Amino acid sequence: MEDGGRSCSSWWREIVTIRDGIREGAEGWFSSCVRRRVGDGADIDFWHDRWYGDVPLCEQFSRLYDLSVNKAVTVRNMFLLGVEVGGEAWQWRSRLWAWEEELVEECRDLLLTVTLQVSSSDRWLWLPDHIGGYSVRGVYDLLTSHEQPPIHQNLELIWHKQVPLKVSIFAWRLLRDQLPTKENLANRGIISLEARMCIGGCGHVEDLNHLFLICPSSGALWSLVQARLCVQGVEAQVISDHLFQFIHYAGGLKARRSFFHLIWLLCVWILWNDRNDRLFRNKQSSLLQMLDKVKSYSLWWLKASNDILSFGTHFWWSNPLLCMGIDSLLCILDLTVCIFVIVLTHFVL
Repeated sequence: MEDGGRSCSSWWREIVTIRDGIREGAEGWFSSCVRRRVGDGADIDFWHDRWYGDVPLCEQFSRLYDLSVNKAVTVRNMFLLGVEVGGEAWQWRSRLWAWEEELVEECRDLLLTVTLQVSSSDRWLWLPDHIGGYSVRGVYDLLTSHEQPPIHQNLELIWHKQVPLKVSIFAWRLLRDQLPTKENLANRGIISLEARMCIGGCGHVEDLNHLFLICPSSGALWSLVQARLCVQGVEAQVISDHLFQFIHYAGGLKARRSFFHLIWLLCVWILWNDRNDRLFRNKQSSLLQMLDKVKSYSLWWLKASNDILSFGTHFWWSNPLLCMGIDSLLCILDLTVCIFVIVLTHFVL
């Protein structure tokens, strides 16, 4: 069988590399379009197959994979051994550090959303067409299409030098809609379509924008934070637009934008952790408790990277803008400019 050389189609080159194992673990058009749909988990490699999320768990939790004793275990056997706290599935070559224990907890939270179907076999899922499945015509349309998925300009805003790295990585996944929200899990065949509803009991599907912006609990937190920062405005209903708008509440100066940037990243981090606490631990924080976390964590993050901040907790809680040297009046005046920029951006696009 001839490989076709340089002039062959991208489709054929991909098939050849899959056959020869040249690009194992690499990202190509074919590998990005298929996932393993979990049935009983007997035929899915827990660490190496891409069955949960966009990358294999051995890459998503590379440190845990390096330390794991069971590197060739299937999903079914992993659950039979027990993925809960103290389960035999978690066997390590050495004692874990505190940050490694946090990785185990994060991995365990993901697995708690998975329910094995003992009466069904594992199968391949063709992502471009969940209902009709794979077809030659569908692949041809996919390869000949010149449309490219848009990458939002706000992706560059996820990195902040005063924010923990794990929060920035979380924000990167958030803006790319790669978090395991219930809608994403249902689209990947991990949970049923009936299980997509928001845990807050509001009757809506838990997608990205609903979870962080529209749900009554998340929307109320943003209102409290805005009131504390002495800013107001009509809230954007799309997560990337909301980030841009929130940062520019502070006006044009870089130091002001940096502070509001930190607060936004902290709020979405707290909302996500509260969602996981309710879903996996049956524990829920009140709005005031979440606001207290915003106050406390923001002070800890800032003091961790700035030794000259000498004000106490009480002063910080009562007037954070004054502590940071930010004039709240300027924030309100610049709000009009921020709204104008957002409207103009949508008009141009």
